Amino acid sequence: MFLKFLLALTFSALLITGCGNSEKSKSDSEPAETEGQKSEPFDSVVIVMGGEDGKSVFYITQKYHHVGFIESSVGNFVHVIDSLETNSKFSWLYSVNDTMGTVASDRRITSDSDTIKWHYRKN
Repeated sequence: MFLKFLLALTFSALLITGCGNSEKSKSDSEPAETEGQKSEPFDSVVIVMGGEDGKSVFYITQKYHHVGFIESSVGNFVHVIDSLETNSKFSWLYSVNDTMGTVASDRRITSDSDTIKWHYRKN
């Protein structure tokens, strides 16, 4: 029962997830939001990697990083990259060419010209 709950929670929070070769950290403080202005998503860590022809985001991430994931019928959902775990405040999400993923990371196939980013994003 707990595993089903964890999977459902992870699926909704990590609809899209994965990792990269270099890391860039931002400060822990968020930009102030003014009335009528929507704040940008806040990433504590961003990992950047290059795509590879015919290889999935998940495959490439595992090639360069330790990855913890949950298997489901709709794909693998990453919840740990290099010991940094999804928690109540942050989740792992991936993007390819600055477009957020719409499928699990093992189902998104890349090409050599793609740029993969894993975002450790504030919920």
